[in-house]
Amino acid sequence: MREHTSMTRENAVRALAALVGLALALLAPAARAQSIIKQPGNHPNYAVELEPHVVAQYDRTPYGTGGFGLGFRASIPFVQNGPVPKINNNIGISFGVDWVHFGADDYCNGRGNPNFFPTHCGGADLWFPVTGQWNFFLTPIISVFGEFGLAIHNERWSYDADCAGCSYRYSHLDFFEPVFFVGGRFLFAKTVGLTVRLGWPYISVGGSFLL
Repeated sequence: MREHTSMTRENAVRALAALVGLALALLAPAARAQSIIKQPGNHPNYAVELEPHVVAQYDRTPYGTGGFGLGFRASIPFVQNGPVPKINNNIGISFGVDWVHFGADDYCNGRGNPNFFPTHCGGADLWFPVTGQWNFFLTPIISVFGEFGLAIHNERWSYDADCAGCSYRYSHLDFFEPVFFVGGRFLFAKTVGLTVRLGWPYISVGGSFLL
């Protein structure tokens, strides 16, 4: 069981490394672009950013294995030029929903009976994050951001017990789960791009639409 859990953690780390590699690959050709970090206000003047994405959760998992899912964010800047007046930045609020599915984990991280087959686990997490988002616009193509906030977290899972036909279901709800992320936004056009978000307890990559 420990070996299996270790492998799932390793897979999550590999997914994280792949996203970092993707970000670096996108960053390389744009590195020669003109810097605009010292040009306050020289960025898209958007009212809202919409971000559909895929999610990989590697921590705060129900029973040891990592999970994958879908999510959506909306981010609204409430200070278009600031809060630091001498650099190109803005600050706003970001909120959304992320759904993550967890597949079978053999012996349910010790909750199932390894002598009874089939022992099976299944679960899903729902996250409703609300964060502050601080953006820094480095070039016309690249911006980076940091986020910190809280999330409502609903965890559900089930597993087979040690008797034929028996199963258990479990649900847990937290209203104040801390979350934090750092990320990069890479624009393909003036208002359309790709966002990579790395953080705890999950990572995501998806589209970015500035409206």
